[in-house]
Amino acid sequence: MGGRLVIDQSSAGGAPSVLWKAFAVLGAFSHRNRVLTLAQIARCSGLPKSTAHRVLAMLVEIGAVEQTEGGYRVGLRMFTLGTLPPEAALREAALVHLEELHRYTGQTLHLAVLRGADVVYLAKLLSRKSVPTPAAVGARFPAHCTAVGKALLAFSGGGSAAVALTEPLRRRTAASLASAEQVRRQMDGIRAAGFAVDREESADGLACVAVPVLVHDRAVAALSVAFPASAGSGQVLVGPLRQAAAAISRSPAMARLATPGDAARVG
Repeated sequence: MGGRLVIDQSSAGGAPSVLWKAFAVLGAFSHRNRVLTLAQIARCSGLPKSTAHRVLAMLVEIGAVEQTEGGYRVGLRMFTLGTLPPEAALREAALVHLEELHRYTGQTLHLAVLRGADVVYLAKLLSRKSVPTPAAVGARFPAHCTAVGKALLAFSGGGSAAVALTEPLRRRTAASLASAEQVRRQMDGIRAAGFAVDREESADGLACVAVPVLVHDRAVAALSVAFPASAGSGQVLVGPLRQAAAAISRSPAMARLATPGDAARVG
């Protein structure tokens, strides 16, 4: 969520449907804007204040939004709905191992899945020692600009890579890979080594090393450790990352992802 949502005007009579209005209101919230006033919601959603107020009243009634002293926030109903997809089981299975890895490395960790040409972050464990990372839970980034994305592309099959490597590639920094051919050349090396590296390709001063979480030899997710680019290659982190990824793949909670069809769908 976050940013302005363009409302589809193609519904009956040319007026946006209640559903689109509701999504416009919910889209006003983000990890940075957790509590918003009515005026802020109206401005971000592009709806008249009176319309936003009516939609908010409906969302409050069903528990999708809660009213607080400072305004409105996303309600617990949305949180429970967010636990329904297979990614919720994946995240739950991963967290205990991510926490152990976090204690060992002392660095920021990410868990992500592939969605088209982007990665979507399911979890982020912060570290005060590491440089800030632009990733946020629920956020999307171009897969080829991140270590998790490159690990996913390398181990998710040719179809996923073909979708992601459509020219022109979006770049995050001057170090981001500029062409599909550059990414493809890296894929062979990543598959041979079993891990991927991002050196200032997603943010200046930031490096990450990532490994895939494999089910039936296909990546359903990837884990990464972030560290200052000046701190070295990150090679020492590969072993602990592999151990955590293997433990996640063996978790009983991953049983629902234990068929090749599910692995392809989630990854």
